[in-house]
Amino acid sequence: MKIQIGGLSEGVHEYQFSEGASDLGLTDGFKGDVRVSVTLEKTGKQMVLKGGVTAEGDFVCDRCIRPLSVPVSSSYRMYYVAEGEEFAGVDPAELSIVPGSGTLDITEDVRQTILLAVPLKLLCADSCRGLCPHCGKNLNVESCSCTVEQGDSRWEHLRSLRGSN
Repeated sequence: MKIQIGGLSEGVHEYQFSEGASDLGLTDGFKGDVRVSVTLEKTGKQMVLKGGVTAEGDFVCDRCIRPLSVPVSSSYRMYYVAEGEEFAGVDPAELSIVPGSGTLDITEDVRQTILLAVPLKLLCADSCRGLCPHCGKNLNVESCSCTVEQGDSRWEHLRSLRGSN
């Protein structure tokens, strides 16, 4: 995903990209194409890039290990300045030097953005009951006959204090 910036006129420029997830190095569950919508605003020797990224991933539920398909989307912003120029008030993580090659490669920024957009907790539903820790049955589908252990008797005195309030 490259943008030719050599000889680019000042103003707002829009770009659309679509590339296979495997071509971006997204192999852990991602499928199909990653779609990117970019707005690049050039003023003088500075550029502001705003990108929106969407993809689809096949994952498993963290509670019941059922397969699920998750749409993943996010946006990012990057400021590009000529070497020696300053861009006040910008987070250094969002600041980069304009490459001398005249081509802006956003592939790595897109890859990192989509990886960071995957939820930390993947659930098939908020009400997912998960698997029984003893027999392994999916509690969303069927109930089990496992007995619930009472716990460690050494904590009984503390449990009684909690109930006395």
